[in-house]
Amino acid sequence: MKRGVALASLAALGVAGAVSRLGAQSLPQVRTAATAVDQSGALFYAHDLGLFTKHGLDVSIFTTNDNQLAVSSVVGNSIDIAYNNIVVIEQAFRKGIPIVMVAPAAVNDDRWPSNYLVVPKGSPIKTALDLQGKTLGTAQLKSLGDFATEAWVKSHGGDPGTLKWAEIPYIELGAAMQAGRIDAAFTLEPYATQIRSTTQLLGRPYEAIAKRFLGAGYFATRQWASDHPDLVARFAAAIREASDWGNANHAKSALILEKYAKVDPATLAQMTRSVYAEALVPEEIQPTIDFGAKVHFIDASFPAADMIFKPRA
Repeated sequence: MKRGVALASLAALGVAGAVSRLGAQSLPQVRTAATAVDQSGALFYAHDLGLFTKHGLDVSIFTTNDNQLAVSSVVGNSIDIAYNNIVVIEQAFRKGIPIVMVAPAAVNDDRWPSNYLVVPKGSPIKTALDLQGKTLGTAQLKSLGDFATEAWVKSHGGDPGTLKWAEIPYIELGAAMQAGRIDAAFTLEPYATQIRSTTQLLGRPYEAIAKRFLGAGYFATRQWASDHPDLVARFAAAIREASDWGNANHAKSALILEKYAKVDPATLAQMTRSVYAEALVPEEIQPTIDFGAKVHFIDASFPAADMIFKPRA
């Protein structure tokens, strides 16, 4: 990527914060980018708790709502490490973009589900069969949400080929159902909690993928990671410590998340919080790769281990 494009990508990201603790300026700098959501919370926890400084890094965080912008910024060398959902990372990797995963983020675990297929309260839709010919909404089409929903409908005896889809931001799905523009919606936290009083749960589409799988992670270019294995190791160690803390301290982590993600405290108190993985485990990445190949989200399956950074011996 040309330098001008890379700088433009970086300029489009908003500064969330930079380590300003005493002595941080003398530490190696790592530029990161992430969407400020619960799933990426460990990055912000590590920042505010001083864990990056503890592990010898001066980390700056830039926030973005554009998944592809994060990829282009990493490839263009205006960002060192970025957060993204697992599907975007897998798609980029499969297209030959030279990236590798360096740390995990949140997992989807059916013991703490945070994915929802919902209908309005009082809706006559009670089963997958009742969705025949109906219009569903979700924030991003041709992504994990609508593909998983169609797989869930098929596994419960319905015909996904009859479904009609509308692309509507998560925050607007509740109003769209109330207005009768859509009959059902696939949504995630915190948006599901925000519309809980006017909806009822129909199913958990991610069950069609696996009981547990990594939903997001942090990646860098293969070249940058190979050139800075010590920084990768320090970053991963800080993220792991922040993940352990976040899994054990929902009330305290909510105070940090509220600041960056702008989610109101009442919603945070009620919603199902993210569970963070402790390590990059191929077995927790493979389900989405295999599912993506099955529904042609990527062109073919591949070993998840190929996508995980391995320092040179």
